[in-house]
Amino acid sequence: MLPATDSTHRDFESEALVVRTDHSDAEAWRAVVDLLDQPDRNGFEVRTFLVDNPSFTGASPDDVLSAVAASEPALEVVFLADAATMTGEHTLLAVSTRSQELEEGDMELSREFRLLPPDVNPMHVNLAIGHMDFWEFAYHASLAADGILRL
Repeated sequence: MLPATDSTHRDFESEALVVRTDHSDAEAWRAVVDLLDQPDRNGFEVRTFLVDNPSFTGASPDDVLSAVAASEPALEVVFLADAATMTGEHTLLAVSTRSQELEEGDMELSREFRLLPPDVNPMHVNLAIGHMDFWEFAYHASLAADGILRL
């Protein structure tokens, strides 16, 4: 069982939660962190809460969501830095903590998709202010040939 994430003194309305689940390449992880820390194109402050705990190595999205839900039930999305993140464009896995509420005619979407590290903050800000919901981002990712959301 994974440890619950310590969200003491954390505000997930303003901080994106990124959980590292692959600890095989320290240099790649530093590159991901550098990309996450890039200034936001829209002028918003970049704020992430990084969980870099080896206990999460190899954890599935469901495992991480279970650990996170215990400490932060209102969280809408968790970003995972998994094995795929440590290669190529360092895409993170965005995972919804909620089920999609479908209405007649709606397309069922995956509850997870990949996005570039500099896009974590704009996505998180839009979710936090209620400008967009997770499923709008998932839809746009589903339209991309490679399934990667690029804002």
